[in-house]
Amino acid sequence: MDDMHIGGLIIPPALIALIRAGKWVPPVREQLYLEVFGEVPEMPYFYNESDLLRQNESWQRMNIQDVFGEVVAGESLGVSPRQSVVIADLGPDMPVILDYRETRKNPRVLYLKFSESPKWVQVAADIQDLIGNLYGAAE
Repeated sequence: MDDMHIGGLIIPPALIALIRAGKWVPPVREQLYLEVFGEVPEMPYFYNESDLLRQNESWQRMNIQDVFGEVVAGESLGVSPRQSVVIADLGPDMPVILDYRETRKNPRVLYLKFSESPKWVQVAADIQDLIGNLYGAAE
């Protein structure tokens, strides 16, 4: 399988394999979203290869302030658009991203959660963890 890079960041092979197999799709069961993301999606959309390229071209040019990217101790992990890749949306302004700030080899998965204020929260240690939580360990 060919590597895929976006903005110089390597997309994890497990995600590329799911995308290319047509299996990186929003789960049907609403309860899964509550368990994994803590919220019900509005219009979930999981990106295919062309979506990844198109969406991240503009995402990675955004300023930290435009994406609520500041770290707020105990509240939000923040985000750096240039060191992340958007892989899905659960609805408008509800992105799911791979965060490469801690490691370029095994990025953690963050989600922009809105409660009283927008905050970036970790929803999975890595893409394999997210895949297992969404689709079961068999993927």
